[in-house]
Amino acid sequence: MPEEPRKVSNNNLQNSQFAGGFVNAETVNAHQIGGDIYNIALNQQPTLTRQEYRNRQALLNKVNTFWVKGVLEKSLYNQVLIELGLEERPDAIANPLSVIVETEDSSPQPLPAGTKIIDIFNQIGAGRTLLILGEPGAGKTTTLLELTRDLITRAQQDINLLIPVVFNLSSWANKRQKIADWLVEELNTFYSVPKKIGQDWVRQQELLPLLDGLDEVKAEYRDDCIVALNQFNQDYGAELVVCSRIKDYEALSNRLNFQSAVYVRSLTLEQVCHYLDSVGANLKGLRTLIAEDKVLQELAQSPLMLNIMTLAYQGVAVEDLPRTEVVEERRRQLFDDYIKKMFKHRKANERYKRAQVKRWLMWLAQRMFQKSQTVFLIEGMQPDWLANRKQKLTYRLSGGLSFGLIAMLSFGLNFLLSFGLVFVVSFGLIGILSFGLSLLLSFGLEEEIQTVEIIQFNWKKILIFRLIFGLIFGLIFGLIFGLIFGLIFGLIFGLIFGLDSLEIETKTSPNQGIWKSFRNAITVGLSVGLSFGLTGMLTSELIIGLIFGLIFGLMFGLAKGGKACIKHFTLRLILYRNNYIPWNYAHFLDYATERIFLQKVGGGYIFIHRMLLEHFAQMELDN
Repeated sequence: MPEEPRKVSNNNLQNSQFAGGFVNAETVNAHQIGGDIYNIALNQQPTLTRQEYRNRQALLNKVNTFWVKGVLEKSLYNQVLIELGLEERPDAIANPLSVIVETEDSSPQPLPAGTKIIDIFNQIGAGRTLLILGEPGAGKTTTLLELTRDLITRAQQDINLLIPVVFNLSSWANKRQKIADWLVEELNTFYSVPKKIGQDWVRQQELLPLLDGLDEVKAEYRDDCIVALNQFNQDYGAELVVCSRIKDYEALSNRLNFQSAVYVRSLTLEQVCHYLDSVGANLKGLRTLIAEDKVLQELAQSPLMLNIMTLAYQGVAVEDLPRTEVVEERRRQLFDDYIKKMFKHRKANERYKRAQVKRWLMWLAQRMFQKSQTVFLIEGMQPDWLANRKQKLTYRLSGGLSFGLIAMLSFGLNFLLSFGLVFVVSFGLIGILSFGLSLLLSFGLEEEIQTVEIIQFNWKKILIFRLIFGLIFGLIFGLIFGLIFGLIFGLIFGLIFGLDSLEIETKTSPNQGIWKSFRNAITVGLSVGLSFGLTGMLTSELIIGLIFGLIFGLMFGLAKGGKACIKHFTLRLILYRNNYIPWNYAHFLDYATERIFLQKVGGGYIFIHRMLLEHFAQMELDN
């Protein structure tokens, strides 16, 4: 249960410490200083319990680590900062007043040089909603993350402010649910926030969602996504920021009912030349060609493409630079040259052959593009990533066989210990095979892999269930048997209904979901097994207790994460055997990150830009 707020006296103010120490204050009503120390202001509202404050800080730290430090500060744009121009786009949003005030000027309005996105956001006022538009590679996500950085700094210093959280809208199309429900799932999947905490935050309007990639939602569902966002805004009065490519947004029939919209302007030739002069690398050839090549000038208007050029063409003479009059062909050539350059850039520790690296990245990009994914989580791979019916059938049979064999061996051992070999051969074999076959079939029919990541024993609930069942069985069978059965069934039902978590984990690592599922399966299986074993000792039936402990321990272990581990291992094995992925996938993804193809975001990975993902996805995968 959540801790009840308790006011603290001024004597406790100097003893309140947050990170890695102790907290004497049960109620945190605070401004954070330096990230670790906070002072308590008794007259400030709202009040937070110690755990609520920790959860708030944990999420802020994750968003800051994942997106600001992990993406913004390591992005290509930060090599030499380019001041991106902004302009207002009132025509991009559905403004109810425009129906009444026909003279309203809805034409684009350039904003003064040096205007920051945080300045625009501040001017909107209460219930702020902002749409950020731009061309591909123009710096929309960079602009969004700059806003995130500034909002996080404020939220860390004032608990009255909303918690800014970055989400990518591409995953919304998977279920097309209400935005509130989708936010709770994304918090749980990507930030390891227990669903109960996420639901409370959404319901109490404590989040400021920063939603990137409206254009990355599957085209047939984008209008529905607009409707869902407008409904969420209407129901919750939430502050929202949404990012999209301008052409994809303008092609939609619906518009966001937002208060303001800005457009990230393309670079001017003057800005391009100034940037090249500021880099300081050997770019004489590129500088000469841009001055006369109209196609290259058009590409260089994108900050992304300009940065790619500086990396791909350092030290290349002007006569060796590619010349093509078609923009798309020039863009493809530029990305190919960038990929070659990045392999040469990091020659040390060439663990994989370049052809293999390209093949694995192509396969990953194609699957992410097909599934409209932006952030790749290893544990997020599903059986529908398999290429054909043969692979899917192999997955069902292999995984189901493993699943069934584990169950059959367990039950066979139990029958052998209980009744001897003759019974197992003559009577038990049919039942064992039937049970194993049913598990095999259930594995094949239920395709989605669902990890079990967050389990925390709520001993109060488990004790309550034990007392209830102990009382019931005590009235029926007497005190001794009542206590014994209360011990067993109280623990079992406590494990079913008494597992929850009110705390956000602070660390995230690759494939964390599967490793947590494995640990939880072992924990739950052992807990149930030991409970039955202890019961057997109390009743002088140790063998029977161990037998039932093995059976029910296996069943609960499989239900609480074991099945997900078997499925994931089976899927990884098939993908590995078909040369779609290496065996140690996390090491490979880190390897690709070192070569600036990917960026690490918490426990997941993203391509350095959507355009590079699309480039890899368009390449042909050799058989």
